[in-house]
Amino acid sequence: MTTNNDNIFRPSETLTLGWLDKRDNTVNQAGVSFYNSNYGEYLLKIDEEPSEKQYFLKPYSSSGDKVEYRMEQVIKKKDGTFLKRQLVGQGYSDESTGGNVHVNYGSKYKTLVLFLSN
Repeated sequence: MTTNNDNIFRPSETLTLGWLDKRDNTVNQAGVSFYNSNYGEYLLKIDEEPSEKQYFLKPYSSSGDKVEYRMEQVIKKKDGTFLKRQLVGQGYSDESTGGNVHVNYGSKYKTLVLFLSN
C-alpha cells in the first residue's frame, strides 16, 4: 500500500554548485543541488536567483562517456500553481569535465557547474 508520505522528496545528499569563470578558470560558490531519485533529476538552488524560482537539471541523452543535460525553470501562474517547465540551459558531463556537469546558463563568461565528483 502506498501512502502520501512515500512520494515525499527527501534529498540523500547535498551537492555543490559553482560558477566557473572561463577566462581564468576560477570557481566561485553558486549554490547547492539535491538529487531526486524518484524523478532522476537534480533540484538546483542558485544563490543569485530569488528563492521562489525553481530550477531542475536532468539528463536526456548519453553516448559513450558523454551525458547531456537540460536545465529547466518552473513557470507558475499568477496564483502560484504550476504552469510548465521552460528550457533555460543545456549542459554535459564527460571526461573533459571530470565527470562534473557543465551548464551553459546565465553569463557568457561563466559556466554553472554541478560537482558530482571531487
